[in-house]
Amino acid sequence: MSTIEKSSDDSAPKSPISKLSRKAFFSYSPDENSFQLGHLGANQSIISGVLHIRYTDEKPIFAKKVKVSFVGKEYAFFRGTLVESQKNNNDDNDYSDDDESYSKNEDDSGASPTNTSTHTAKRKFFGTATCLWKSQSKGSYEGVKNLDLPFKFKLPNSLPPSIVMDGGCGRIYYILKGEIYRRPLDPDSRVRKKMIKMVVPISRYTITPPPNPSKWFTNEEGPTVSRIVGYEVALSHTTFGPGGTIIVPVKLKFREPQVYLKKIMVGIKEYHEFRTNKYETSTKKYISQESIEGNSIPMTNSPDDNEISVEVKLIIPQFRNLIYSMETTYLSVMHKLKVKINLGRAPDINLTKPITIENIVTQEEAFPPAPRKIEVIKPHRLITKSIEPIKLSTKRNKRFSAFIPFFNKIQALDPVTQKQISMLQLQIVDAKNPNKVYNSRSLIVA
Repeated sequence: MSTIEKSSDDSAPKSPISKLSRKAFFSYSPDENSFQLGHLGANQSIISGVLHIRYTDEKPIFAKKVKVSFVGKEYAFFRGTLVESQKNNNDDNDYSDDDESYSKNEDDSGASPTNTSTHTAKRKFFGTATCLWKSQSKGSYEGVKNLDLPFKFKLPNSLPPSIVMDGGCGRIYYILKGEIYRRPLDPDSRVRKKMIKMVVPISRYTITPPPNPSKWFTNEEGPTVSRIVGYEVALSHTTFGPGGTIIVPVKLKFREPQVYLKKIMVGIKEYHEFRTNKYETSTKKYISQESIEGNSIPMTNSPDDNEISVEVKLIIPQFRNLIYSMETTYLSVMHKLKVKINLGRAPDINLTKPITIENIVTQEEAFPPAPRKIEVIKPHRLITKSIEPIKLSTKRNKRFSAFIPFFNKIQALDPVTQKQISMLQLQIVDAKNPNKVYNSRSLIVA
């Protein structure tokens, strides 16, 4: 075994770097402000963007193909004192593409109990790639001037978020990389591709969990301290988000008059673990705590016991000062809620509850409702009844004589006179044809 301490000197690894160019660069997809779309862990998430290539007509780049990849990597680094000679084995060598700058590891061979050694573990846990463009003639180079190449990668739901632990000694990060397989500028050069890369932060989310109440309380048949001071501490949830508030109700019952309360402390303790294939180390610290002095809490006298009841409010740090709970091959982040009740003339009470701190989103944020359809009101059509045109009858060839108005006047007389006249047999002679006679009863006026 070994006693290992985390390094805090200048030999710690540097951050992974981005490598960009004015002639080849990445941008977000249109109308987006991030490469990551969706809520990883809560719903389907993707990496989406555009690779731009900009060369002049006078100096195009001659290339065979253009490729884009997205990889996730994990790194752990610490220093320690070895009890026996050990050599650190690095199974992965996927960092040869200079994604980041790290200090050179010391050789562990021949180490003595007083020698300090460096321990490193690294691996690539995710990788995906796609070819965005190829020359029209297979195996030949083609001049490229201006290209806008969109790309999209699906992210597995199990991926961890990007994190930085203890000054970079623990790190999970993601690299977006573009490669242009170009014709060498110098025939003797081995550089046959132009590479650009960008560090892309990845966030992970959890949908608001249901309440998960828990409670600590004394058993009347428990140890002696429980018969001296009884306690009841409650917790409504075990999963919390950044910037949230934890309310911890504490109730104490003093059954001995000489025992009194000194202080109540409630805090969240964060634990970091670093591992290699052979060694491990850990750090811990409080990220939030609240204390209440005993003399500031009034005591309630009851017939049986003297009681104290108080609610302790604890604020969880914002996401910038917080690392979410997670566990991978070489790194772990855990959180525990600590309740310490300091007593006078009695043993202290220490309570611990594992909790989870995650990036919480609501159900509506993860699965927004479909936008409401806007009904387009069509303009009313004015329906008019068609009116048939008035048809004018053709002029008759046959004309009546001037006596026809006389019969109209007869029709307008009173009924008695009309009856008398109707009994008369009138005969009308056609003016043009004297031989033709019309009877008044058979005459039809059009």
